[in-house]
Amino acid sequence: RIGRGGMATVYRATDPSIGRELAIKFLHATLCEDEECRSRFLREARAAGGLSHPNIVIVHDVGEIEGRPYMAMELLRGTSLAADLHGGAVMPVRDVVIAGIQLARALDYAHGKGIVHRDIKPGNVMLTTTGAVKVMDFGIARATADAGLTGTSTSTVLGTAAYLSPEQAQGKPVDSRSDLYSAGVVLFEL
Repeated sequence: RIGRGGMATVYRATDPSIGRELAIKFLHATLCEDEECRSRFLREARAAGGLSHPNIVIVHDVGEIEGRPYMAMELLRGTSLAADLHGGAVMPVRDVVIAGIQLARALDYAHGKGIVHRDIKPGNVMLTTTGAVKVMDFGIARATADAGLTGTSTSTVLGTAAYLSPEQAQGKPVDSRSDLYSAGVVLFEL
């Protein structure tokens, strides 16, 4: 096990057919019978799986094992920005600018594909050992009508309070600008 969140647990695994290490995210067993949770998990898989960008985690496969939905993703090596912020440490300005450019490129790409992340925060952004920024966890992403996916209701307040844009905190409709607001808060903290 390499991580655990409110909806899922992430494990390190190996794809036996090609010997590639992966991260496999399983919906918690206790949530598998909750149709809303299953739908949200599968929506994340579809949202992230439809994106192919160097600054967004790669989804290789989605499916179910013994009734538990899973998502097989690239195994990222590095630390989340939340870990980098732990203890009040700050990044050098040059590193913040480089991370910010990569985060902005990832969001621009996702927004161009009709996906609004809605939970940009340090814990959902990984700084890999190669220096690349990777956006993760599209669990509450909302797809715009032109993306062809149905997302979480826009009138529901979801996300992490400290990073919510004002319109998101008020349960109003959000668009790409909400993610940019959240990214700005993250960069300010860094």
